[in-house]
Amino acid sequence: MDFIGNKKAVTLLEKTIQSGKVSQAYLFSGPEAVGKFTLAKFFSRAIISNQSFTSILRNIKVNAGKDNFLLDLIVLSPDVEEKNGIIREKDIPIEKIRNAQKELTLYPYQGKYKVLIINDAHKLTEQSQNALLKTLEEPNSTSVIILATHEEAKIFPTIKSRCQKINFNLVPDSEINLEASEMKDISLYSLGRPGLAVNMINKKEELSFFKGALDELRELSSASVNQRLAKAEEISKNKIEAIKKMNVWIWFLHKKSITEPKFFSILEKIHKCMDEINNTNASARLLLENLFLDL
Repeated sequence: MDFIGNKKAVTLLEKTIQSGKVSQAYLFSGPEAVGKFTLAKFFSRAIISNQSFTSILRNIKVNAGKDNFLLDLIVLSPDVEEKNGIIREKDIPIEKIRNAQKELTLYPYQGKYKVLIINDAHKLTEQSQNALLKTLEEPNSTSVIILATHEEAKIFPTIKSRCQKINFNLVPDSEINLEASEMKDISLYSLGRPGLAVNMINKKEELSFFKGALDELRELSSASVNQRLAKAEEISKNKIEAIKKMNVWIWFLHKKSITEPKFFSILEKIHKCMDEINNTNASARLLLENLFLDL
């Protein structure tokens, strides 16, 4: 199985490897679940082990999961914590950046480069970004840094200016050509995100989650006040899942709004609620209550 979609990004990275002109830093930016993190890992494998990028991408199933054995690959992602029954993603602290910086100063074990991938780089704190900036200002010739994010606006302009930007986009349904008995539903619910399509095929609960999230959205439109308040309380107990559900609603309503502009106002309300849950200390339950009562 080949890498699905975003052929321009694949071609650009392939030409980079062929030319031997690897940049010191990259910013992989675009929607969630379109392959940014996956491609970052396989690009890292190619430049660390001096393998053919094309060959690696054509053998994704064979190469998947092998990155843990690359001594020169460092991957940072937000940790998940549960506090008072609320589950959320934590920010990436400066300590993790400093530890990664120490690793990057070491000479590569296997090849020409040591690579640091920061997934969901928008979760870096201000301190973390300032620390990272110092490394980008004085790059090590044997290190490569890749930032992957679907919220590019949260990355410091000074950091972005020092990265080669690789844009990722949603993938047409015609390119998400996967064999599955429920492919019609999967194409509908993945909405141009091959990562979601693959997850739905491999994990039936993922497809059930998307169906359930859309059922909840439909039910809210006719629910009573008490039912809406109860649903807000239920969903607010897991912030990660709440954000995931709102993303499902946003993706679905974006598609609907193309032919039915009335959904734009609902989209704005969901976006605002999700942003406040992500970036403020306001009560998720109260924010969701206000949203659901206003739908």
